[in-house]
Amino acid sequence: MEKFLKKIKMNENGFTMTELLVGTAISLILLGLVAGVMQSQTKTFQRQSQLGEMQANGRAAAEFVTRSVQNAGYNVSRGKRFLAASDHYVTMVFDDDNDGAIQNDEVMTYAVSNPDVTDNETFTISPYFDEDGDGTVTSTETRDYDISLGLGDPPFHFFRITPNNDDSDVLMSKVARNIDNVIMRYWDKDGNPLPSGVTVDSDGVPVPPYTIPDDELNDIRKVEMDIVTRSKDEDPNANFVNSGTYYSGSVATTGGTSSYSDSYHRETYTVVSSPRNLVTSPWGKISLVASPTEVSCPDSSATITASVVDGDGEGVQSGVTVNFNTSDGTVSPASNATVGDGNATTTLTYDWESPSVAATVSASALIDVDGEGYPVFNAIPVSFNSGNGIFIEDFDDGDSDGWTEEGGANWNVASQQYKSASNSKGLSSNGCASWQDYETSIQIKRNGSLGTGEYVGLVLRYQSYTQQYQARIYCTLCTGGQSSHQYVLEIVDYSSGDNVLTSQSVTFDNNAFYTLKASVEDDELNAKFWKNGDAEPVDWDITATDASYTQGKIGIIVSTNTTTFDDVIVDPL
Repeated sequence: MEKFLKKIKMNENGFTMTELLVGTAISLILLGLVAGVMQSQTKTFQRQSQLGEMQANGRAAAEFVTRSVQNAGYNVSRGKRFLAASDHYVTMVFDDDNDGAIQNDEVMTYAVSNPDVTDNETFTISPYFDEDGDGTVTSTETRDYDISLGLGDPPFHFFRITPNNDDSDVLMSKVARNIDNVIMRYWDKDGNPLPSGVTVDSDGVPVPPYTIPDDELNDIRKVEMDIVTRSKDEDPNANFVNSGTYYSGSVATTGGTSSYSDSYHRETYTVVSSPRNLVTSPWGKISLVASPTEVSCPDSSATITASVVDGDGEGVQSGVTVNFNTSDGTVSPASNATVGDGNATTTLTYDWESPSVAATVSASALIDVDGEGYPVFNAIPVSFNSGNGIFIEDFDDGDSDGWTEEGGANWNVASQQYKSASNSKGLSSNGCASWQDYETSIQIKRNGSLGTGEYVGLVLRYQSYTQQYQARIYCTLCTGGQSSHQYVLEIVDYSSGDNVLTSQSVTFDNNAFYTLKASVEDDELNAKFWKNGDAEPVDWDITATDASYTQGKIGIIVSTNTTTFDDVIVDPL
C-alpha cells in the first residue's frame, strides 16, 4: 500500500484559469435554466390564481341570482315578487328568514355598476316591508327608493342592493368583481319573451336594451342570465390575445365599446331559473294577521285583519266583502267590507271554556277581474293559552308568585315544595277566573295527623274564599292511633259551608305523597286519589253533578294541618 501511495502525485497547485472559466460558465447556464423555470412557474401560478378568482366571481353571481329568483314571492303579502327588471338589473322580494314578514334586507336588487363611472342611470322601486318590526306588513309601510348605477366600459362590479329600513337610501354590497358583461332575459308562462314586443334575434332571444314595465313584472316565469367574468390582470404571456365582440345593445357597449382585443381571460356563466312561489290565484290573494296572535286569560279577544290584494300585489278597492269564519269562539262581524287599502277586520272572541284552544280563523273574498268574481281564501291559527296552554306549577323557582293566599294559614315554599302550617284554615288560588272546563291534579303529603273534621284538597271553579267547588281528602275519624284513622275522598259545593255532593272511603298514609286529580266539565265533577307508585285508577273514584258555578280559577284548600303540595297541573278539556 505504501508503495502504491508513493506513486500518486498530488497536484497542490489548485484549478487552472481554464478550469475556473469552464466551471463558471456551466454554473451560469444552470442558474439561467433554474431562473427560467421559476419565472415560468410564477407566471403559471399567477394565471391559475386569476382564473380561479374569475371563476369564483362568476359562480357567486350565478348562485345569488338563481337562489333569489327561485324564492321570489315567498311569504310576500303585499307588492310583487319582482319589483324591477331590465337586461342588467333585477329586484326580487322573498322571506329569507321565514319569519312570516318581509324585512328591508329581504328586498334584493342585483345589478352591475362601474364604481369608476359617475352614476348615469337611475330606476325606482317601491317595496313593502315591516318597517316597525311588529311582524306584519301594512299598506303604509312603503316608500320609494332610487337606485343609481354607473354604466360605461367594463369591467363592472356585480352588486346586491338592499333598501335601508329608516330612510330612502340603499346599501350596495359587492357580490363579484371584474364583470365584463351581463345580459338578463325574461319569459312569460307561454314561453314568450318579455317585455311584450321586445326585439328578438334569429334565435328568438330578446335583444337589449329593454326594461320590463310594471304591469308585466308579475308575468315573469323564467329568468335567464349570461354573465361574463374576466381576469383581474392581463395574461403575462405576451403572445396571448383574446378578441371578441360584445352582444349588441348589452350593458358592456354602453360606453361605446362593441368589441375587445386584449390579454384578459374571460369566461361565460349561464343561469336559467324560475320562481317557485307563484301566487295560488293569478288574480290576487288574501292574507290574515291576528293581533295578538296568542291571547292570554283574562283577555278574550283578538283583532283579525284580512288584506286582499290583486294580481299585481296592490290592495283592492273599497267595498270588497270579506267573509270570516272560526273553528272555536265567535267572529264579529262575520263579514266586513274592505277599505281603500284592501283591508277588512273582525274580532275573534273566546269564552275560555277550557284553558287552551287554537282557533282556526279563515277568510274568503271575491276579486273582480273584468266583471267576473274570482275567489281567494286563507286561514291562520290564533291561540288562547294560559300557562302556554297547560298550567304547570312545580315550585322549582323557590317562590309562590302568582298564588293568592287567603285565610289564616301560613304558606311558604321550601325545598321546591309548597307548604302550609297548622295554625289555621287557608286557601291559595291561581289561574284564570274565566276558565270553565279543565282537569287538574296535585301531589299531596300530610306531615302528621289530620284532626277529625280537617281536610286538604283542590279547589275548582273558584269564585271567592267562600264560594267554590272542592275535591278534598276529609278525615271522618282521626283520634287515637293513626292506624285507625278514617278518610274519605269527597266533592263539595262549598258556599260558606259544606254541601257534600259525593264521597268514598280512601287511605291516606302519613309522610307519603299521593296524587289527587279532579275535573269539571259542564255540570259534571269527578275526582280520584291514589298513592304515588301505584297505578292510576282507570276510572274516576267519585262523580257528581252540580250547576252552581260555571267558571273559575283553581286552588289549594287546607284546614288546620301541616301539608306539603307539589306539581300542580291543569289540562284543558
